[in-house]
Amino acid sequence: MALSPQARNPSQNADGGRPVSPRTETSLRNYTGSFCAAPTFGDQTASFIELFSAIWQESSNRNLQTTLIFWISMLEQDRDLCSSFQQAWRSMLGSLHSVSLFAESGLPAQHALIPEITRRFFQRLLPSPREDADASRLFASIFDSPRSVQRFLDMGAELFTRLAAILWDPQGLHTFPQLRKDMHQALRLLAARVSARGTSVAVRDRSSSESVEHSPFYAFVFATEKFIEFEGSVSPADRMERWLQAVYACRGELALVRINMEDAGVSTALVFDLSAMDATLDRMEMLAATLVEHTRKPSVAARLLLDTLVRGVLEDIRVGSLVRKNFNLLARKTVERTGHGGEHYIAHSRREYWHMWGAAIGGGILTVFTAAIKLRIIGRHWPPFIEAILVGTNYAISFLLLQIFGLALATKQPSMTAATLADIIRRNRGDSRRDKITSFSASISRTQLAAALGNIVAVCSGAVLVNQIWLATYHTSFVPAPQAERVYRSLAPLASLTAIDAVLTGILLWLAGLIGGWCENFAVYHRIPDSIAQHPLGRRIGYDRMQKIADWYDHNIAAWSTSISLGYLMGFTPVIAEFFGLPLDIRHVTLNTGMFAFAAAHFGASAFTHIWLYTAILGVAVMFVLNLGVSFGIASFVALRAYDVPYEEHVRILRYALGQIVHSPLRFLFPVEPKPDAPVPSAETTAPILVEEPAEDTSAATNSPS
Repeated sequence: MALSPQARNPSQNADGGRPVSPRTETSLRNYTGSFCAAPTFGDQTASFIELFSAIWQESSNRNLQTTLIFWISMLEQDRDLCSSFQQAWRSMLGSLHSVSLFAESGLPAQHALIPEITRRFFQRLLPSPREDADASRLFASIFDSPRSVQRFLDMGAELFTRLAAILWDPQGLHTFPQLRKDMHQALRLLAARVSARGTSVAVRDRSSSESVEHSPFYAFVFATEKFIEFEGSVSPADRMERWLQAVYACRGELALVRINMEDAGVSTALVFDLSAMDATLDRMEMLAATLVEHTRKPSVAARLLLDTLVRGVLEDIRVGSLVRKNFNLLARKTVERTGHGGEHYIAHSRREYWHMWGAAIGGGILTVFTAAIKLRIIGRHWPPFIEAILVGTNYAISFLLLQIFGLALATKQPSMTAATLADIIRRNRGDSRRDKITSFSASISRTQLAAALGNIVAVCSGAVLVNQIWLATYHTSFVPAPQAERVYRSLAPLASLTAIDAVLTGILLWLAGLIGGWCENFAVYHRIPDSIAQHPLGRRIGYDRMQKIADWYDHNIAAWSTSISLGYLMGFTPVIAEFFGLPLDIRHVTLNTGMFAFAAAHFGASAFTHIWLYTAILGVAVMFVLNLGVSFGIASFVALRAYDVPYEEHVRILRYALGQIVHSPLRFLFPVEPKPDAPVPSAETTAPILVEEPAEDTSAATNSPS
């Protein structure tokens, strides 16, 4: 084989660029020659993997660029070597099976999240064996790391065109009949999967099709078959247009299903089906476009398909991206449900503000008895589990009474209102977004301050009054002196774990709000209120009564589940922490203020002469800030992530809000401008959506609703 002077000279790249080393040149020539002379199909695939692994796994991107350019130039300059390589390449490609590569790489292999996570985990530890004829083996062997994948994705258009000129043929897919056949089989397989998921019960119940035969998913298989059968008899443009109409019909139905999820609830299984169908339709469009545009050199659709396949082979074994993409939409729907239960906790006008004061005073009075009962429970030194049950039940009953009588407890609301903030951010842009965020943040701030102050004033006054009644009746303070000392010493912000415990309590407040949203979604998805209304018990007590019970359940499930779960989370957390040797406790601003007031009442007016009184007051202030900040902060972060708001936008929003606090502090403390009819921000009063709902990527999910 005669080489050009450029190809012979190891000190100079054929393009006149950075030279390759003699060792690299020799290796490339040997690998290329081995591939051309391989006697068997197995030897061909092994030599091909060695050749391109040597190129794509270079030590740096610069070395990769130099080596790849040299190899391409070497074949461009040496026609005999290029002809031998292309002949061996066509022979190998004719024996490869590519259906799995086209129809499975980057797409979920399981129908549930846990099995898919397990499969990917073991794939990373011990990859499954692949047949020599499996095209996925070549991709997985060459692009086996994020770095190699990114290098392929970053390849410039000019370099890709030169590489494609060597690996492709001017006649397109007519030169590779096996490859075209595999693409047809992949289209059929993917269409069957879309049809199966699209005609499932969960999707049919949320779609517009009344019968299966009218479903676009059912018709999609036939449309795909016609697209394949009419190849050669109908113009490519007409074939593509007709088939794309079927694709758009399926996508429209998917959009309708997502809209109906707002009212009908969402499960991880349904999220998986919708995201899998979206990804499958994307893959089919790439395959169809490649079949139609195969005469281009190279096809734009082919480059997009190759990028997706290279990325997908690596994604098949990655666990983190699977979990993140699956739970994005699920988290969004859950925080929206949580937010629906918390909108009435925001005071937008002076009337609502003073109403919050009244509700907070009532909540403080109720908390007096909650704190008194807890002090009695922990003073009896019950076994840890029994104590956790009793304390948790005490909390749960107190929170339920707050809910029933419309009372307010400070810091319980932020976890339920962060979704409203996220929705404002999602639906607004520019100055409108900033103004609404500022107004909302000011409303939250002054509402929480009113709730906290009302709680504290009421719980302190109530604790002193109860102690006086107890003293007059039993001639002793409600709290014994040793227990009173333990209470006020535990609240010192520097000499105790008050700050850490307050952070933990903020996390529990957020978690309880999330559980409430999950329970409401569970009830909606499984239509539990309808099941209650149709229960056979209605024959005995009347279906009208059963309907009232169902309506009550539907209206209260979120709030009640939040209250009950918060009660037992706060009751069991100290016991579980003690089991693991962690000195953690619960520090809620209102509850601990009540316990502190009982302890201070034991010492009477002399308490004001002790330094511990003021350190405990400082501890209560720390509790308020951390309870409120942690609870609302976590809920806001989760909601913003669920809406795909980027981190840079988080920083800009926070900076703007802090600036408004500095310039207009009064509006964050009191509603200076009365707005009795100010509406809660909604879709109808806002600007166009800035952050669109992302198209769900390929992922898998569990079959239980969340």
